[in-house]
Amino acid sequence: MEKWVRERAHVYVRHGGKTARRAMVKRLIAALSDIAAHEQGVSQPNQVGRAHIHRYYARQSHLSSTTLRDHFYAFRLLWELLGRPGEPPRPK
Repeated sequence: MEKWVRERAHVYVRHGGKTARRAMVKRLIAALSDIAAHEQGVSQPNQVGRAHIHRYYARQSHLSSTTLRDHFYAFRLLWELLGRPGEPPRPK
């Protein structure tokens, strides 16, 4: 999954604030790795759906609201890379 994200996020990282965008890609890779480890049958980023993200937020409920917001932005990047309409679920 890491290779897939890095290949598609290359153009994203090259524009704007480099440090913040690199951190966003790392955060997305970590979240996708967590989802793949806890969700059976998820091995590619395009297999991640809304239910997986809801369960991810439930597992990460100990994080602060600011950190969960940053994770939401990372999932929004995933939605953009996949070309999905709308936005991913927001943390509660």
